[in-house]
Amino acid sequence: MDLSISKNDFDFYVPLMIAFLGWVVLFGFLYNNYTQTNQDIVTLITSSGGNVSAQYTLLLFFSPLISSIIGYAVWRRLFQYKTRYLNEMRIKNLAESELIEIIDSLILSFVNALDAKSPWTKGHSLRVRDYSLLLAQELGLSEAQRELLSISALLHDIGKIGTYDDVLNKVDPLTDAEFELIKKHPGNAVAILSPIQKFQVFLPCIRSHHERMDGYGYPDGLVGEEIPFLGRILCVADAYDAIVSARPYKAQMTKAEGVNEIRNKVGTQFDPRVVAALISIHDRPAFDSVGKEPAGDSR
Repeated sequence: MDLSISKNDFDFYVPLMIAFLGWVVLFGFLYNNYTQTNQDIVTLITSSGGNVSAQYTLLLFFSPLISSIIGYAVWRRLFQYKTRYLNEMRIKNLAESELIEIIDSLILSFVNALDAKSPWTKGHSLRVRDYSLLLAQELGLSEAQRELLSISALLHDIGKIGTYDDVLNKVDPLTDAEFELIKKHPGNAVAILSPIQKFQVFLPCIRSHHERMDGYGYPDGLVGEEIPFLGRILCVADAYDAIVSARPYKAQMTKAEGVNEIRNKVGTQFDPRVVAALISIHDRPAFDSVGKEPAGDSR
């Protein structure tokens, strides 16, 4: 059996119900106040010489109808406002959904472009993202902070698009000039992403992922708490993935060796809280399942 109500039915029955309720209210008032009402009417008739005022009669019998008309007008206006609001929200949600899809595609394009530059960078950003999220969960970060960290991790090395391939793939140790070129990639990332308004929130984390707790990092030489906390998490995740993965100038290390190297630099290069989180989770299956492909050079 179809119990659905059409818009025409809705427009007809709702005002009718409002009018009906108005008469019910009047009936209830008269019933509950029957004695007092009779006395009031007698008093009114006596005081008026037997002529009850037309205004009183109209008010007594037509007030429910008047209230119904007013109620219907108010209901119609509220219904119009609600319909317009829902339509505006529907359009807004559709636009936001399309914008999110565009941003996701743009991020993936950036990551693919970076992966195409060198076999040593392939998969690095994805693994750093996964390590960062596991650390963030252990540290109790909110969902919004984890989402911000996730995208920042994917884009953290995008500045290396402007670095020569022969520098990224060099087997021998970097010269001072080459290392200075590498050190520009956090700033280059900011320059690449800053024109995109929606990416502004990711820039502090991306720019600071090579800062050190002792102030000897780059590009800004920030010290301790001056470094954004998300940047400190990203720093550990980035360094760990570089340590346990093959790089142009060294073989990959074991997971235990990677954790020990990070532990040895706690308080100087890395935040103690983040390192403690790494030590807590590095033996868990979720951490061990992060991709096994060769990662990028984290210099």
